[in-house]
Amino acid sequence: MSLLPPSIPRSQDAATGQAASRPRSNVTVIIPTFNEEANLPFAIDSVREWADAVFVVDSESNDNSHKIARERGATVVVQPWLGYARQKNWALANLPIQTDWVFILDADEAITPQLRDEILLISRGDHAQHRIAGYYVNRLTYFLGKPIRHCGYFPSYNLRFFKRGKARYEEREVHEHMIVDGPTSRLRHLMLHEDRRGLEHLIAKHNRYSTLEARELTRERVLRKGEDLGPLERGIATRRWLKRNVLPRLPFTALWRFLYMYIIKLGILDGATGFRFCLFLAAYDLFISLKMTELRAAGLDASAILPKVDAPASPTTASTPVQPAESSPKSVQGLAIAEGDAATVPLNQYAAVKTVILAPVVAPTQPMTPAAQASASVIDLAEPARPIPDARRPEVDELRAKLNPTQMPPGDFPPVGSVKVSILVPVKNEQRNIVECLRRCQWATELVVVDSASTDQTIALSQAMGADVYQFNYNRATGWPKKKNWALEMVPWKNEWVMILDADEYMTPELAQEIKRVVEGAWTPKGKFAKAGCGDGFWVNRRFMFMGQWIKGCGYYPSWNVRLLKHKLGRYERIGTLGDTGSGDNEVHEHIVLSTGSAGYLSNEFLHYAYPDLSAWIEKHNRYTTWEAHAMEAKDEGAVQARLFGEPIERRRWMKAFARKLPFRPTLRFCFSYIVQKGFLDGYPGFVMCRLMAWYEFVSIAKYREMLALRGEEARRAAADTSGRPR
Repeated sequence: MSLLPPSIPRSQDAATGQAASRPRSNVTVIIPTFNEEANLPFAIDSVREWADAVFVVDSESNDNSHKIARERGATVVVQPWLGYARQKNWALANLPIQTDWVFILDADEAITPQLRDEILLISRGDHAQHRIAGYYVNRLTYFLGKPIRHCGYFPSYNLRFFKRGKARYEEREVHEHMIVDGPTSRLRHLMLHEDRRGLEHLIAKHNRYSTLEARELTRERVLRKGEDLGPLERGIATRRWLKRNVLPRLPFTALWRFLYMYIIKLGILDGATGFRFCLFLAAYDLFISLKMTELRAAGLDASAILPKVDAPASPTTASTPVQPAESSPKSVQGLAIAEGDAATVPLNQYAAVKTVILAPVVAPTQPMTPAAQASASVIDLAEPARPIPDARRPEVDELRAKLNPTQMPPGDFPPVGSVKVSILVPVKNEQRNIVECLRRCQWATELVVVDSASTDQTIALSQAMGADVYQFNYNRATGWPKKKNWALEMVPWKNEWVMILDADEYMTPELAQEIKRVVEGAWTPKGKFAKAGCGDGFWVNRRFMFMGQWIKGCGYYPSWNVRLLKHKLGRYERIGTLGDTGSGDNEVHEHIVLSTGSAGYLSNEFLHYAYPDLSAWIEKHNRYTTWEAHAMEAKDEGAVQARLFGEPIERRRWMKAFARKLPFRPTLRFCFSYIVQKGFLDGYPGFVMCRLMAWYEFVSIAKYREMLALRGEEARRAAADTSGRPR
């Protein structure tokens, strides 16, 4: 049975619809994809005029990848994600390849005309007499728009061109290479490698790669496996030997990786881009090292870290609607995983909104202050309809019987349903956290969960725990309002007071009792932090839990946020006038400003279990650094002003503005967090946290520069109508 869509006959040219007249090349090109609309046109355009067949093997993309591939004459075959090696091995075993030679091309790669001519010279020769079974291809990597010609990344050989049936990928979770049945050689000319989706995507990809690499190296250590299934190109074999036998035994692996790339491999000759590239790859080695430590601490055996094998699903062509399989790629640690809750968009494509309509809901007797105006939501001039809760899911009654939501955890919590306060919990796919979060809030008279189209059991579990679930549809075109502001504005609240919690934050009995006194009018400022304020809202402190312990230093304690407020009198500020900042549909580092004055301070705290593992920390802070890049451009202009002698958040804003003028910010951030803010007192978790915060500074700066460079390049391209490189 043919896999070809009826709309793309093999014998026709896609651009003209006429019979193709080009001579046979004897080469089939295979391109694995998942959400590659930014890169795919360049890859296909580099092969479409000469390859006999181009197969795009897609892992259920939800962008325009299918459309782009079809328009350029490629055959799209949909195969749910199996893993890096298995996906390509499946393609080699199942596609109707009719040529003697095969080239595997990633979607962020392109074949140069010189390499094309070299390939055709080989493929059009006598196949039976040709002794070489496969060829390694050198590729030139671009980083932040500049070529990397040193750093140990050039030359960079990968076996991509081979005789049909003579090569397959080794069964490895990541950085897999081909095992060839026969002699191999190298091609002279280059392949270009440039991912145009920006640093946010690149970091997300290397977050996954480092997880898989840590699992692979740990598995090899546990199983005492140190050999490969076949011979590898000498550069690849050397790198793998170093990873297996040297790097895991070195202290400060990131430092050694940086020195190796920047000094020994002459990354210094690549200028500022080479310096940043070496830092980026050093951070990658840091993540691998930390995740291997994490795996050892978890006490996982070999079976727990072996790659999961999914039964291959039947392939479909792009002409048939693709239904999500039970083993959706989103549940697999591999390429086909969306980065964060928001789609990854190049920084220069984020919306910029210059016109803002300010219309907050404020009691008529309370005049609006300029700060309140700056923090107002963007809403339509017409009165919008109030949202209604989601319909009750069929499984809720059964879940409720199992969960017994009114069974409170140990501690002196107020009685169930006794405090006239509403709890707001913004969520997306939080089934792991939502039950325990809501269980500790049963003393409130209203539980509200604001969801963003969760695909797991979050909605049903929330309803089973007694919460009303509202759906929030984020408008990426304007980037505003975000979820919490929308909820404060639009939800028909039953109570005047609202307490805001994230799903990974847990209420304590002491804080619940203090909130009870506030809403009943019986609260007086007692305790080490307590302060009255205007009486309409309160800062609440939280204890940050990381790697199994409370982080008391590193600048993470105290950690104040306005969380308890009268919902009509406060809104989250807006930083600058930019639209979508890529950080998702929830507020990140924006803070609530009250229209009636300064918020007070409660003396008790809640617990924040934000990151179950290092991958989660990196994923979230990858999105946060995109927000930071936009905040830098906006110069942090918002309702909360930067003042050295103001409130804690004002002081933090002042310090951030001051720090952005300093050189060597990542190093200074580490020293400040570890020494001045006493991160060393938190032991190894504190050391890890301070190193991660230094990485956070580096990525924030890099994304800011990337954003400015991309916008400048867009302007230059518009003026010159050229990209400067093969398109």
